[in-house]
Amino acid sequence: MASHVDHWLALARHTPLALLLDLDGTLIPFASTPGEARPSPELLTFLAKVAAAPGVTCAVVSGRPRSSLEEMFASVPELRLVAEHGAWRKGSGAWHPAAQVEVSALDELEQLFAPLLAAHAGSFVERKSASVCAHYRCVPAAEREAFLVGATALVERWLESHPSFDILDVVEAIEVRARHVNKGISLEWVRERAGVGVRCIALGDDVTDEDMFAVLGPGDDAILVGPGRRRSTLARWRLSDPPAVSDFLRWILAARQEGSGPDHALPVAMATYSRPRAGTSSERPRLLAISNRLPHLRERAEPSDKRNRNVGGLVSALEPVLAERHGLWLGWSGKSTPTAQASAVRTDAETSPSLAWIDLPEAWQGKYYNGLCNRGLWPLFHSFPGRVRFADDEWEAYVQANEAFAAAAGELVDPDAAIWAHDYHVLLVATALRRRGHRGPLGLFLHIPFPGADLFEMLPWAGQILDGLLDFDLVGFHTPGFAANFRECVSRFTPGQVGDDVVLHRGRRTRVQVFPIGIMPEGFQEPAEPATAADVAALVSSLGATRLVLGVDRLDYTKGIPERLLAFERLLRLFPEWRGKVSLVQVSVPSRADVPEYAEQRQIIETAVGRINGEYGESHWVPVRYLYRSYTRNHLALLYRTADVGYVTPLRDGMNLVAKEFVAAQDPTNPGVLLLSRFAGAAVELHEALLTNPYHADGMARDLDRALRMPAPERRGRHSALLETVSRTTALTWATDFVTALESVR
Repeated sequence: MASHVDHWLALARHTPLALLLDLDGTLIPFASTPGEARPSPELLTFLAKVAAAPGVTCAVVSGRPRSSLEEMFASVPELRLVAEHGAWRKGSGAWHPAAQVEVSALDELEQLFAPLLAAHAGSFVERKSASVCAHYRCVPAAEREAFLVGATALVERWLESHPSFDILDVVEAIEVRARHVNKGISLEWVRERAGVGVRCIALGDDVTDEDMFAVLGPGDDAILVGPGRRRSTLARWRLSDPPAVSDFLRWILAARQEGSGPDHALPVAMATYSRPRAGTSSERPRLLAISNRLPHLRERAEPSDKRNRNVGGLVSALEPVLAERHGLWLGWSGKSTPTAQASAVRTDAETSPSLAWIDLPEAWQGKYYNGLCNRGLWPLFHSFPGRVRFADDEWEAYVQANEAFAAAAGELVDPDAAIWAHDYHVLLVATALRRRGHRGPLGLFLHIPFPGADLFEMLPWAGQILDGLLDFDLVGFHTPGFAANFRECVSRFTPGQVGDDVVLHRGRRTRVQVFPIGIMPEGFQEPAEPATAADVAALVSSLGATRLVLGVDRLDYTKGIPERLLAFERLLRLFPEWRGKVSLVQVSVPSRADVPEYAEQRQIIETAVGRINGEYGESHWVPVRYLYRSYTRNHLALLYRTADVGYVTPLRDGMNLVAKEFVAAQDPTNPGVLLLSRFAGAAVELHEALLTNPYHADGMARDLDRALRMPAPERRGRHSALLETVSRTTALTWATDFVTALESVR
């Protein structure tokens, strides 16, 4: 504690001293609307005292419009004001803009939000000169996810043609602002007004305040405001809430008074909520997971509310194995930096699992992620050669990104720690780690298929990729077929010696094993929330007295959604007795909106839906309902349970967990039928599903007819066997088996 007191006394008594204070959530609590959140007269009086203190410069740095700050703080002329995340500044005189912004572009975006706002009561748009902010704090809880998905998809499409803007995930809102405008650009302005040798203290609660924290110097410090379980941050310290901030500022003033002794105590809140900087923990991680993107753990729901934690099976699988080994999960933040190098590593030990991340250079997003990963490796590994595109500069960006992940990993773990890399984005990370002297076991699990040698040979850098994979100690696949394809490629394109489950290459021994990933099945039997049950009941009611065929997929050409629609159309043509008696509900989760191929896929699907409904629909019956949105696990479970047929027909898939989720959600006394593509990895395990060929529309239509007519005893028998398989190989057993195998190669 003494070191904390000494640190803060030295900083509090420094002259000149600058205080940069966020407003909402830091100085004042949140309210239903921004207009209801205002500083009290007592707070204004106190801030006037802080701003007038000798040697102190105090600035409120807010996302609010300047008119709002001007009106609220008119009685405190000594206070410096920064509005709209740094777009406008006010010292002792008038407001001045910090940068020029494309106003017409923001006008366009504001208009695009209008239909979404009309569909969701309680949502509203706050227009600022440098940004547009869509608030959903007052949207009913059951509609918030739908609003968030719709707003995100809308903004991502708009950003494709407006690269000078960024999307921000602020508290209960989505804000789009000019990329060059952020709270960080205000720091130098405040420094200039405070004087030579100034030290700064920045306080904020939001992700937008991280821009301010990121540009603080070594003599400065940052404090995050909020409850104990919070998002990742660069701040070293924490205060619980706005009242604690006021207590801290009073302590600053008291510490600056003449005669205050060296034993002047810190506020209890500061001692309680302090935490060390990243990387200073006395216990270094023994296991590091690396993936391109991190899981979305900044949940609005309480951590205990598992039904609404939409974090996915991979998080559920990795959380316990990482926790047991004091582990950490490293990935790309999804944010870009204007520099040519990746950002410094940042961590947050308060999420579960603990996270570490880096920002990647802006130029890499188009070349590394949207380029080689999504237009090269993804279609090639899924056996879509006609969609493959390669470029040398994209390969170079891919190599650089893998080097950046390896460099970050080297900062986070000791050279003998176990590292588990995930998927096709980081196939070269083991090579980069070996070059840096990493001695510990390195493993890779490939979540997508591995192609046969004839297809793999299309890759201009096939040899480098295979060399990179063979720098791992353990390489895992979903199915024996994918593992066999890998061994064939190694045998054909490298001098390595290939055995049944091991490859010897350049003096290194690489194990090749099969680990079929699963789900956490018990989560799909949890009772539905009332709002969720009402929503699904309304959907079922709108279908009338028809049988429900359900498809749930991320929007991707590998999922075979157009082929699925064509087969359903063939069902109505070949078996006209089903007209008016069966409905297809297709849920498509938005994905990769900035990649043209995915926008094209969405247009193809929507055109097919319109054609089928136009040709076969009647006044009382709409054959196909197309829902372009995301759902929570609790919502999906009830949809699965309501369906007569789970229509899971990808053209090629590494596993496809929707098939397993459908099985886990069924009522065993009256289960639906799983109609599953034989080209999904799940088909290797789920033998009792009704397997089909999505490339053969008439055949899939006949299989769909069979599924709809299947008698109850056969349905129950198939489901019982399927459920046994799904319950035996879960997400947790998958993760445990892989880590056990990885650690055994030491």
